[in-house]
Amino acid sequence: MARQFPEIVTYKSAFSFALEVERACADFAAAAEVLAPTDAWQAKLEELVCTHDDRVDKLSRKLQDLDEPLSALEGAAYLKILGSEPATSWPAAAEQVIGAEEDAAQYHEAFVNACGQLLGDSALAFAKSAKQERAAGQELRAMLG
Repeated sequence: MARQFPEIVTYKSAFSFALEVERACADFAAAAEVLAPTDAWQAKLEELVCTHDDRVDKLSRKLQDLDEPLSALEGAAYLKILGSEPATSWPAAAEQVIGAEEDAAQYHEAFVNACGQLLGDSALAFAKSAKQERAAGQELRAMLG
């Protein structure tokens, strides 16, 4: 089932959106893992699920209850894949995971650009997440061929 993403109107809703992005990436990786044709794919997708779950746990502890108005981010721009249902065939599921990783990286970068001062130390965590998601997408693309 597709995730419900909050409308981005405040810093807190933008942060909540970022957490949903991570959860959606984990969902796509878990759905693709079931369809994965090899043990190597299954292991890589399980690794992604764990990475996103860990990231949600860590970032959730950093969530600040700030209702600072925010108009610099438009969530719909990142939901083409992240807001969709998981693919039901291979390699479409792998392509979807790759796209979700790329969209997540783009959102995290935009979030840091729009809210860097409010994020404080969390900005580094989101920037690191974006870098890791881009690398994961590239690795998956190489595996897919």
